[in-house]
Amino acid sequence: MAGDGIEMTELPQSEQAKREVAAAVHSFFEAGKNGDLSSLMRMHGPSDIFTKFGDVPPYTRQGSEEAFAYEQASFANMSDYRYQLDDLRIDLAGGLAIATFYLDERGMIVNDYSFEGRTVSTRSRVTMLLVKLDGSWRIIHEHFSSIPGWEPEAEGSDSEGERN
Repeated sequence: MAGDGIEMTELPQSEQAKREVAAAVHSFFEAGKNGDLSSLMRMHGPSDIFTKFGDVPPYTRQGSEEAFAYEQASFANMSDYRYQLDDLRIDLAGGLAIATFYLDERGMIVNDYSFEGRTVSTRSRVTMLLVKLDGSWRIIHEHFSSIPGWEPEAEGSDSEGERN
């Protein structure tokens, strides 16, 4: 932009890299859905650069160990987990990928101690920053922000993946 001392240049966008990032984002939610917790952990970047803000407590900035512990507990206590990514956009800036999308999640949270469960449905705005390390795209930052007052659509569609 002229006058602000910062020169913006158009960066070439690699369609192959965008497809790889989209696959990494989908793999993250698939790993959670399938209870593949060891894969979830490997999808995060190194602990010295990973951060997360979630849309459920705690609302503090989390490092990799804390974020993984909460993700592990969340997926472990969820049955019939389904998700939908809407309007996935991937931008590349140097070696960094920025994935933004809307996330619909549904499932049953089960309390193993009381043998009770409750259905949950949420819609969040999500930003994930990824960097390619050792040949694979890894998440170095996640930010989830709930959309207040969102009401889920009728149960007619069981599709997973992405809607545009």
